[in-house]
Amino acid sequence: MVVLAFAVPVAFACFTNHAWEDYFITLRSSRHLVEGHGLVFNPGERVHTFTSPLGVLVPALCTWLAGVAHEQLALWLFRLLDAALLAVAAFFVWRRADTLRLGAIGRFTLFGLLLADAKLTDFAINGMETAILVFFLLLLWSELESPAAPRASRLALACAGLMWTRPDAFILAAAVIVPHLVFRQRADDTAGIPWRTLLRGLALGGALYLPWFAWAWWYYGSPIPHTIVAKFAFAPPVHLLDLLLLPWRTLLGRSLLVHLFLPTYYIFGGWPALLRIFSHALTIVAAFAWLVPTLPPTARRASLAVFLGMFYLCSIFLFPWYVPPWTALASIAIAFTLDHACRRATASAHRLFASLLRIAATLAVVTQAAVLCASAWQMRVQQQLIENSGRRAIGEWLRAAAAPADTVFLEPLGYIGYYSRLKTYDFPGLSSPEVTAAINAGARRYADIIARLRPTWLVLRPAETTTPDFAQRPILRDYDFVRAWNVLPQLDAIRFLPGRGWFEFDSQYLVYRRKPAPPH
Repeated sequence: MVVLAFAVPVAFACFTNHAWEDYFITLRSSRHLVEGHGLVFNPGERVHTFTSPLGVLVPALCTWLAGVAHEQLALWLFRLLDAALLAVAAFFVWRRADTLRLGAIGRFTLFGLLLADAKLTDFAINGMETAILVFFLLLLWSELESPAAPRASRLALACAGLMWTRPDAFILAAAVIVPHLVFRQRADDTAGIPWRTLLRGLALGGALYLPWFAWAWWYYGSPIPHTIVAKFAFAPPVHLLDLLLLPWRTLLGRSLLVHLFLPTYYIFGGWPALLRIFSHALTIVAAFAWLVPTLPPTARRASLAVFLGMFYLCSIFLFPWYVPPWTALASIAIAFTLDHACRRATASAHRLFASLLRIAATLAVVTQAAVLCASAWQMRVQQQLIENSGRRAIGEWLRAAAAPADTVFLEPLGYIGYYSRLKTYDFPGLSSPEVTAAINAGARRYADIIARLRPTWLVLRPAETTTPDFAQRPILRDYDFVRAWNVLPQLDAIRFLPGRGWFEFDSQYLVYRRKPAPPH
């Protein structure tokens, strides 16, 4: 399993060469750090334009080792490190499965769902911090489930690592720790985690994270990443009634938790509808198995973690790279639940039911593997057409056509922002306090922001130019249309293309340049 945990993401990377759009948002800061400009998106502007400390520092190290002109080599160093972390995490889980006496069907289900998870595999190699987050999560889970008392040093390392990976990871840590305080029985029927050990681990973990927290506060003026500030203006409101009804909506498959076992951006369409039923069924088991009193404590704890996480995941913009850690917890809950059910059915001579459970487990893993294979083809096409022929090409063209002092307004900040090297006014302002200030002042539409900031260049999708924004405020008359990028013909030539709707969304871009000011 350790070898597979390393080989699967590496093979996925070799086939797809996929690099995520948001990776290049972070990489711009990583590169500037290596070049001596500081950990900033624009030299001279101390703006916290990344979310993950390790997600920016590790690529910076890889960039320093490879050289700033060798982006592909730097990305491959990052990929290999992430794959190695997944391999070590698989070792932790395998060893803990031994001590918890997880049976063959449970192991098959656990590692099948985990290693064939399309989102985990992709976001482990496309430049995001997901593999690091999953590594520290599984380290924390393994230590908490240790039949002997967990070690405070390991708890501290796991908790600090989670926070160094994402500032909201304390929610993930809490979702894993709290169930151990609810279901305190250990595998050997001994008492739960000693309070002193837990508190020492948490305190030491906080101390290990404190240097980054203090430095970010000093360097950027706030410990809260500007990316979070920018997104917060558009965060959906959370109402008490919605939270109270969330378990019921999850049971009906009407909450965001159903995305745990769905491919990336399933909502854009182009995938079989049966996948939603598949993910819904697994989600119900994962989120509600803790209610079954006869299940072993390990299964109930993992299930309760998923249930608690549901309230967070369904209250935010659930981007796909946020999902794999919770899918890992769901896989643990499902595996231990299924293993226990099979043992009970076999012991009760209900062999038919036990056989049906094994068939269900096999179908689940096979479906998960099929989605992984289809996603590999999807991301290969994504990289070749949308990223290389589209957004990267636009960024390189702007770098050649624009003056160094020019500015550009756009939504997809990553590739275009990185390769253009221009000052960016992105929506909703991940890299630009000017945009967040404009939004907070009431300019919440593209046309209003453009009118206020007057960027030199615009990069817009055709659908964005036809919204009522530009009809009510015809700001585009101040710009000349310069060039279009369109990969729809290439997409139409591909017969098998899962998730096509996502490709269509990013298949066309229009570039505009501000008209020169009339002579006085």
